[in-house]
Amino acid sequence: MTATTEAPSLPAGYTQRPAGPDDASTVFQLIATCNTAVIGRPDYTLDEVADELADPDFDPTRDGWLVRDPGGVAVGWGWACRKGSSDNIDVEAYHLDSEPVVGDWLWHRAQRRAVAIAAELGHSRAVLDVGCYREDTATAGRLANFGFSVATVYNRLFVPHDPASPRADPGAPEGVRISSTGDDPEARHQAWTVHQAAFADHFGFVAKAYPDWVRQLESHSDHDWSLGEVAYLDGVPAAMVLRSHAFVADEQSGYVRLLAVRPQWQGRGLGRLLLRRAFAADAADRRRGTFLHVDTDPRRPALRLYLAEGMRPVQIIDAWRRTVPVTP
Repeated sequence: MTATTEAPSLPAGYTQRPAGPDDASTVFQLIATCNTAVIGRPDYTLDEVADELADPDFDPTRDGWLVRDPGGVAVGWGWACRKGSSDNIDVEAYHLDSEPVVGDWLWHRAQRRAVAIAAELGHSRAVLDVGCYREDTATAGRLANFGFSVATVYNRLFVPHDPASPRADPGAPEGVRISSTGDDPEARHQAWTVHQAAFADHFGFVAKAYPDWVRQLESHSDHDWSLGEVAYLDGVPAAMVLRSHAFVADEQSGYVRLLAVRPQWQGRGLGRLLLRRAFAADAADRRRGTFLHVDTDPRRPALRLYLAEGMRPVQIIDAWRRTVPVTP
């Protein structure tokens, strides 16, 4: 079974059409139902779905499909979303448990569209990525049948904050200066330089020009530049952190979206410093705790750092990958 084979047909009476920002509520309800069936709770908010449908890299006229049954009920949603001009494309499909044929149709459609995106961008291959909850054995089996395999594993980590024991702001040690990205355009630009250098060899990373990086971040409704900091060591931008409000609405918790240290400055305690500052800031904001995501690449010390700082895994998400050649 390949992304280039003929896709199965939808059952008689079922319809599909492109979906965009106006469909956010419908798509959210469908995803929430699918999440609950797998992990016992919704794992998205309406705002997050709206952000995805308004993503600068997503073309709502060609990249997403909302499927309805003969009664007009939404029973499936799928998409393929490019990452800038790279050959790396995210694909995803959701369908009700009672609609496996809809799932077949969506997974075929998403993969075919991903290959087409790569071709449009002039690439000789398409690298398809899918995130799958460890509990979702049905989707894992389907992905394996398509030729995907697990490329890395992401841990969602959480640390609780105890209102009775406030976390102390660690401040900044001698030789380190901290600058907020909230009202400092230069600090924002330097945060970008740190992030691009630190994540250059990370799984799924796609380099972005500064305007595109800013546009991507600002397209998220939970983004807030006042939640970012850059650490300077001897005057050089060496590390950055960017928190967000992503987990406030549903978990009453903070979220570390980005934490990066330039390779030449790693091992100097800057990542630990910014992490502790993030914890202290979330605790001061009376957040229940702080979340972040990290992959388990053994070449990097990040997971060990987070565990040493009291974070613990609360969700495992396998990153499945498939590479498909683009044929003329």
